[in-house]
Amino acid sequence: MVSIADYRGMREGYSCGYCGHPEGMWAHVMSAEDYQDLIDRGWRRSGKYVYKPTMHQTCCPQYTIRCHALDFLPNKTHKKVLKKMSKFLAKGDITKGLTDESTMDMNTLPDLLPVQDHLCPDLRDPNISTKEGLQEPSEAIASNQATKTFFGSESKVQKKRTPHPGVGVDPARPLCRKAKDIRRERKRQKLLHGQPEGLKVEPRSSTPSATATASNRMSACTSQTVQRYPNSTDCAPLPSTKQPIASVSTAPTQHPQAVNRQSKLLEEFISDQGGPDASHHLEVKLVRSSPRSTEFEASFFDSIALYRRYQQAVHKDPLSKLSQQQFTRFLCDSPLEEEHRADGPSEGYGSFHEQFWLDGKLLAVGVLDILPRCLSSVYFYYDPDYSNLSLGVYSALREIALTKRMHHEATDIRHYYIGYYIHSCPKMRYKAQYRPADLLCPESYHWVQVEHCLPLLDKAKYSRFNTDLSAGDDDCPVSLDHVMVLYNRCAMPYNVYQQRWAHSKDEAEVREYASFVGQRCAERMLLYRG
Repeated sequence: MVSIADYRGMREGYSCGYCGHPEGMWAHVMSAEDYQDLIDRGWRRSGKYVYKPTMHQTCCPQYTIRCHALDFLPNKTHKKVLKKMSKFLAKGDITKGLTDESTMDMNTLPDLLPVQDHLCPDLRDPNISTKEGLQEPSEAIASNQATKTFFGSESKVQKKRTPHPGVGVDPARPLCRKAKDIRRERKRQKLLHGQPEGLKVEPRSSTPSATATASNRMSACTSQTVQRYPNSTDCAPLPSTKQPIASVSTAPTQHPQAVNRQSKLLEEFISDQGGPDASHHLEVKLVRSSPRSTEFEASFFDSIALYRRYQQAVHKDPLSKLSQQQFTRFLCDSPLEEEHRADGPSEGYGSFHEQFWLDGKLLAVGVLDILPRCLSSVYFYYDPDYSNLSLGVYSALREIALTKRMHHEATDIRHYYIGYYIHSCPKMRYKAQYRPADLLCPESYHWVQVEHCLPLLDKAKYSRFNTDLSAGDDDCPVSLDHVMVLYNRCAMPYNVYQQRWAHSKDEAEVREYASFVGQRCAERMLLYRG
């Protein structure tokens, strides 16, 4: 498949969604391999328009960011979102007060208002803050008068209840322990199992009391683990802490067993959602959008209706601008053609819509591109009535899981591209939370770990990430002789084009085009010349 592009620079007035200074071209058709190389040089697409921000001119530099999907470890925020979705599907309730950006665990909400839960319904006021509960003596008198109305007398309210005498701590039960400490102990034991022979070990404690206490706590940890994963083969009872525990390095490199165990968590969270007794059923479909598949055509008008609701509620767009033509041009049209390879994923390469159906109703849609080395996220929209479920975060986690699944079929697919990272825009910084992640250096086009880039962006909104100043663009075009052009329906190298049509004066534009797309793409793609 040959890619055909009409380079337009900044002449045509096209603009990306972030600023008005992109270099752009209209892609009539494009292979998945060519687009993969382009996004690795900072390009992105919007419909069939492919653009690259001019980083030194824009007020909001946009850096291509990618996540290492195979090594991705969900953090605490991601796990809360997954648990929230699991609870919603199982029990069918949505806790009010959480926005799409909020990732508060629903299980912690009852602890926020411990006093109001014990009041009778007429006294519960969600608008009362905790500061209003601290009253001055004069205010307390009036409050006590109102209290008599509901509780009968003042003495009943002010009387302190003495706790019933108990028998004390049950010596047969293990001591209570924080979940964080249990996780650390569990990880330490796993690292111990994988240590090579001859490694020096250091006992944590040699006192009998400390050893007995640790043994009881470890028993509790083991019982909790077995209850949570009853069918898992890698959750066998942990050994007693009487055995010496190896000293663990604090280096960022994780032990392979620990990485493998953590990498299963994302799939486990997703597989645990739903069930035969669940209140809601969530179905995820991956349908090809270009060319349109039968499944896509059947849900086309449902997608338009959902898109309009999302744009009006979230982005405040007027309905007059949300036409069917605009929706099709923005999220359905794609220059990527359908491609299938023997070593590729079963779905093939190209553009898709990942649809989330809740009880037969379209809940959310993620626009994706499946490319030879990555899964690229284009856009996402959802039902604003379910914004409390943090669907933006949830869809990103599902797309990372999809990337990992496709890696088993196509081993070259290893990364998840999340679009542009804009450090100067606080709302876009969330993309750096999907780690490990890299940012693309805007000058050398080398990938640099995000941890090394953020301190530089704190100092200046535009920065070169590659610290090797001698490193340049490895794919920088040297000569224009082999740049392919399309003229009068004939494909030819640019030097032949110049010889046949000596009057052409577009060498500066062709050189600019080649410098942006790189030597490889310039020699494969056809640059349209009118």
